[in-house]
Amino acid sequence: MDLSPGDQPPSIPGIDSAELLERVGEDLDLFWEVLSEFSDSYRDTPTQLAAALDQDPAAARQLAHTLKGVLGNLAATELFVACAALHEAIRENHPERYPALLATLTQGIPALCDAIAGARTATAPDAPDPAAGVDQGWLEERYAALRLALEGHRARDCKTLAEELAAAGLPAADRPFFDELHGLIRTYRFKEAQTLLEHYLAQKTA
Repeated sequence: MDLSPGDQPPSIPGIDSAELLERVGEDLDLFWEVLSEFSDSYRDTPTQLAAALDQDPAAARQLAHTLKGVLGNLAATELFVACAALHEAIRENHPERYPALLATLTQGIPALCDAIAGARTATAPDAPDPAAGVDQGWLEERYAALRLALEGHRARDCKTLAEELAAAGLPAADRPFFDELHGLIRTYRFKEAQTLLEHYLAQKTA
């Protein structure tokens, strides 16, 4: 999904959202996918860095180099600067610089991951009130988004969409199908879930 003309990019403390959105071609789905992947993969990296600095400086240097590149790609400027400084300190063997720089990353990266999650929740379409019944247009939109998430094996998006649907008060006739679908998603069996969903959607349109 592309950003509509005049819309503002999502505000996420610690990230230049406009810069990141431009880098992903104004594609909001890809924007969130990149950020979700970062949160899934790098939240615990500062802890790994701290351990590596004590046990394997060469591994710590490589880890810092990787994290520096990721933060740069995300336009997370302040954390990028701290990580670049840590990488340089490791490379030039200045252990006296490690604590302050590592503290910045240890505090900043989980905070950034939390900010990403908060911004994603704030911009997600509101689920309908279960007591009012499910709007068919909303339901079709969510299923279409879930199919794309399953196709791309985007675990966080799959679970988020499934939870939205679970909370929406689906028609009783859809519950057996959805319960099976939700179970597959919870156990990361995305290919089976995609097949089940596509079969269900084909039946609905037949």
